Amino acid sequence: MFDISFAELVVILVVMVLFVSPKNLPLLARGAGKLAQKIKIFTQEIKSELDREENFQELKNIEKELKKRSIKK
Repeated sequence: MFDISFAELVVILVVMVLFVSPKNLPLLARGAGKLAQKIKIFTQEIKSELDREENFQELKNIEKELKKRSIKK
């Protein structure tokens, strides 16, 4: 998903240790995990809503086509 090399990951970890005390790292990691989970759930909900909307539009198009056919007869 992310294109992060090992060297970049090490730099990120070193910066985190410098700016965040080691005692707070687990809290920060837990918070980041929860945030990532919420983002994942949110994007899944958006995707399912868009799929439902697409299906609804297909049904509306079918309904219009059936109405056109019944009017022509």
